[in-house]
Amino acid sequence: MTKQARSHPAGRTLPLLSKWLRRVMGIDPDATALTFAESSLPWSYLADATRDLDTLLSGHPSARRVGLVLRNRPAQLAALLAVIATGRQVVTLSPHVGETGLGEDIRSLRPDVVIADAEDWARDAVRDAAEDIGAVPLIARQETGLRLRPDSWTPAPPTPPGLPGLPGLPADDVAVVMMTSGTTGRPKRVSLTYPQLTAAFQAAGTMLDDSTGPRLRRGCVILWSSLAHISGLYFAIAHAVDGRSVALMERFQVEEWARLVCRHRPRQLRLPPTAIRMVLHAELPADTFSSVRAIGSGTAPLPPELAEEFEARYGVPVLATYGATEFAGAIAGWSLADHRQWAGTKRGSVGRAHRGIELRVVDRTTQDVQTPGGIGLLEVRGPQLPVADGGWLRTNDLASLDEDGFLFIHGRADEAINRGGFKIPPSVIEDALHQHPAVSDATAVGLPDERLGEVPVVAVTLCGQASRQDLLDHLASRLTRYQMPVDLRILDQLPRTPSLKVDRPRLQELFTAEGS
Repeated sequence: MTKQARSHPAGRTLPLLSKWLRRVMGIDPDATALTFAESSLPWSYLADATRDLDTLLSGHPSARRVGLVLRNRPAQLAALLAVIATGRQVVTLSPHVGETGLGEDIRSLRPDVVIADAEDWARDAVRDAAEDIGAVPLIARQETGLRLRPDSWTPAPPTPPGLPGLPGLPADDVAVVMMTSGTTGRPKRVSLTYPQLTAAFQAAGTMLDDSTGPRLRRGCVILWSSLAHISGLYFAIAHAVDGRSVALMERFQVEEWARLVCRHRPRQLRLPPTAIRMVLHAELPADTFSSVRAIGSGTAPLPPELAEEFEARYGVPVLATYGATEFAGAIAGWSLADHRQWAGTKRGSVGRAHRGIELRVVDRTTQDVQTPGGIGLLEVRGPQLPVADGGWLRTNDLASLDEDGFLFIHGRADEAINRGGFKIPPSVIEDALHQHPAVSDATAVGLPDERLGEVPVVAVTLCGQASRQDLLDHLASRLTRYQMPVDLRILDQLPRTPSLKVDRPRLQELFTAEGS
C-alpha cells in the first residue's frame, strides 16, 4: 500500500492512532513485519488486511463494531491491526470459552461484523449466533487474508452504535471492547477509547510524534500472550505503532520460545511469573539470554525471590510492571535505571508511576489519603484511564506508596477470605508456601462454609519432593491458626487462563467437585 487513506469510508476522520498505523505499514511494504513458525510476512500483508476490511465493508458504511475471535495466528493479528487502522471498534471474542460460550458472547455483544478463521467458523454455535444477529461474516486465512465467508447469509442492517450495558462513551471514540480480569472490580466488559490507547503507548515510551514521524525498527520482538487478553492485544498494537517486527507464537512453549530468543536475539522479553518458573525449571543455558537487557513481568504478582533467582542464574534484571485492562495497559513499573539504584532496597515493589500517571492510597474506611507506607486502596489518575469522580479511579488492590514513589501491592480487597470475621489475604498463605524449596507455585482461594462463611484452601505444584503433611507442617510454623487452610491439594498443574494467570473460579470448582 503506497497511498494511505486519510479518512474512514463513512466520512469520519480517522483517529491519530489509525493514521499512524497506516503510515507505518507504508514505509517499506516488503520489509518483514511478522514471522510465524517458518513463515515470514511483510508489512504489505498488514496493509492488505486493512484494505480488504475497508473494501469488504464498503457496502456496510455503519458497520463499525467488529467481533474478532482472537487466536494467536497471523491472519487474526492482521485483522486486529486492520480494525484499528480503519478507525473501527474491536470487540474481542475468546476462542477459549468453549463453543457455547463463544456463541453466547456473539449474541450478547451483537457486533456488526464477525471475523474468525475456518476452525472457529466450523463451530455450529458460532455460525448460528453470527447469522441470528445478522453480522457480516468474514473469514481470516493466512494465505488469502480477509474474505467474505463462502456460502454465507445476507447480513441484516447493522444495529445502532453502542453496546448494551457499556455506558458513557461516544461510539466513535471506542477502539476496543474487551473482558477485564477484575482489577477495579469483578470481571466485566470495558471500553477503551482511541485517546486512552494512544496515551497508554506514550506513557510507556512508545511515542506518536509527528515531528519525527514513524519508522521501522531493527530487530524482532517475541509475542506469545493471548491477543484476547490486554497484554497480548496491547503489545500487538504497540509493536506495530513502534514499527517493530514480531515473532508470533500461538502459545507459550519454553523450547520453542527459547529457539526464537536465540534466533532473533531480542534486547527485551516479557515473561509473567508462571513463565519465569517454567524457564527456570527448563534449565536453559545462560547464553540463551546473552542479547537480553531486561525481562518485563506483569499480569500477576511477581514474588521477589522468583525474580532474584532468575537474576542470579542468568544475570538479567527482571522489571515488574503493574496495570489492568481498564488502564489500557501498564501504569507503573521498574526502569533499568531504577533497578540499578533501588533493587536492593525496594524489594517487592512493582515500580513507580509511568509518565503522566498519578497514584495515591486512601484509607478503606475514612477515605483519607494515606501517608507514605500506609496501606489502603489504590487510586489512579491519568489520561489513559477512564473518567471517574474527581478524576481518580479506585481499584480493589490494597497498596502502599513509599517516600520515593515506589508502589507496593499487598493483595486484593475483594479476594480476602472472610473466615468467621477474620480476613485472610490469599497472598499470606501463598507467600508462606513459596518459602518451601519444593514448591513451584501455590494459589489459595476461599470456599463457602455454613458455619464460618468462608474457609481457605490451597493448591500447589511441586518442583521437588514434599508430602502434603510436609507442606502443612511448613505452614503451621508460619501462619496463625485461623490462616491455616482446611485443605491442601498437590496438583500436576494449576488451572490457568490463556494469559497464564491462575483461574481461581476453576480452582474453586475443582475443590468443590472433589469434595462433594
